[in-house]
Amino acid sequence: MKSPWYIELLSFFGSLLAGGFFLLCLVVLGLLNNKQLDLFLGFFVMISASVLSFIPRRTKKQSYGSVFFSFLYQGFFLFLFGLYDIFKPEDTSILWIILIFQLTFFFLFSNPIQRFLSPILFFVFSGVLLYEYKILFLIPILTSACLFLVYHYTYPKNRKENFENLPYSLSISLLCLAGFSFVPELKQSPQIAEFQSFVFFFAGGVLLYKELKIKTNSLTFGSVILFFGLIFFPTLETPGIIVSFFLLLIGFVRGIPFLSYLAWFSLGLFYFAFYYDLDTTLLEKSKLMLGSSLLFFCAYFCLRLSPMGKKR
Repeated sequence: MKSPWYIELLSFFGSLLAGGFFLLCLVVLGLLNNKQLDLFLGFFVMISASVLSFIPRRTKKQSYGSVFFSFLYQGFFLFLFGLYDIFKPEDTSILWIILIFQLTFFFLFSNPIQRFLSPILFFVFSGVLLYEYKILFLIPILTSACLFLVYHYTYPKNRKENFENLPYSLSISLLCLAGFSFVPELKQSPQIAEFQSFVFFFAGGVLLYKELKIKTNSLTFGSVILFFGLIFFPTLETPGIIVSFFLLLIGFVRGIPFLSYLAWFSLGLFYFAFYYDLDTTLLEKSKLMLGSSLLFFCAYFCLRLSPMGKKR
């Protein structure tokens, strides 16, 4: 029998606290002063937690999964500390190690929390890696890859067993990548954020076309695209607003309410950031925000009244 989510969460934090005190005890006793010991002990804990994580699947008990998950990350951090003390790797090398281990954990560790976190950590640290290499122009390509995965795994037939949370984590990853537009280096190159916005708008247009091509005519579809284009044109340098609407749209189309709630929450955050970054007077900001807010609500009610809204 599967344990309730709050039991899983309490088990995770309880075991994390217990493991943290255990490691602290080892530090106080001076048993972790050996760099090689930290490295191999961390690696051993990771391997052991990964192997033991598959035992609950056979016994149909899920409450131990979060415990193994907490020990997995304790071993991982211990491994990183030992690795850093011995080899003194560069920041980019540490990021590569994190990416490789996140992919490994995703496929080899049997825990829904890990499978939820791994895509988010992978895409976020991939963006940080591009930042460290000063190749931020590849951010839109990384965004496109994440967008494709969101589009693919939100199909009901593609949601495989034990990977049901993948659409949620990929959607959060997409929002995190859109949030890179607020990095100062990206602000100096607004073309990157604008290209991200174009990718999101194009994906939303394709999704709308697939849903409306049978139910409406070309004139109506063109009017809808023009309407949304007018809404999003002033916010091209803030792709988070467009991706929030894309998630709202795909939540309606695929019948995933969580994506709609996530989209509204992220829309508020990105909208506030957009308002804060506007280089104009408060009066002009207020007029712009009032007008665009009315358009946003009109767009929302259009979705609710459309055939796509009935799928929710």
